[in-house]
Amino acid sequence: MNLGEFIKSWRKTNKVTQEELAKRAGVTKGYISQLENGYMPTGKPITPTYTVLKGLANAMGMDINDFLAAVDTDVSWNDNYVHVKLPSPESVRTIPVYGDLSCGTGLFVEDNVIDFVTVPTSMLPNKSAEYFAQFADGDSMIGAGINPGDLIIFKKTSQVDNGQIGCFCIDDNIATCKKFSQIGGRVYLMPANDAYSPIPIEPENECFRIIGLKVLQIIK
Repeated sequence: MNLGEFIKSWRKTNKVTQEELAKRAGVTKGYISQLENGYMPTGKPITPTYTVLKGLANAMGMDINDFLAAVDTDVSWNDNYVHVKLPSPESVRTIPVYGDLSCGTGLFVEDNVIDFVTVPTSMLPNKSAEYFAQFADGDSMIGAGINPGDLIIFKKTSQVDNGQIGCFCIDDNIATCKKFSQIGGRVYLMPANDAYSPIPIEPENECFRIIGLKVLQIIK
């Protein structure tokens, strides 16, 4: 396995969060996330220094040589830098995962980024578009195959067609994934679970915004 896969596998096996590992290694949680993805938010490959790798090895309770030996030949190193061979940046996109959106304004707040996910550009419909991701919360869309904890990738847009699934702001602090429906000039956000009722969007609701269009679903 490559460097990012090894770090993630070790964390899962030892039940250590990114935040805990970062604290032990003397780096940030965001940096651990970038190491696991292999890319910085700009899309450039991440090349940790030998010192960082040694700090990670210590945090994992491993000798640095055993740590490096556990990573396959995708990684080579010298006294100063570790060189990670990865797919070209043009073949992948690093997409921010948001915990919350500033729904009243429809803004994407950098402080609300909780992780990054890297996906092949071949899986995205438009290479030049902007994308964001959120975890599905609740079971209101299980009829559309969206289960709690699934990671949904949306294209940022202010327009969706009738019947499409998107991400919508309906209140100051609520972002929801539903099916867009327009009936007789009225807008409804439709669940895909009979246990839930449609959400009518009243004309006076100034907070309502279309934030994104669902383009990809990653099972957690």
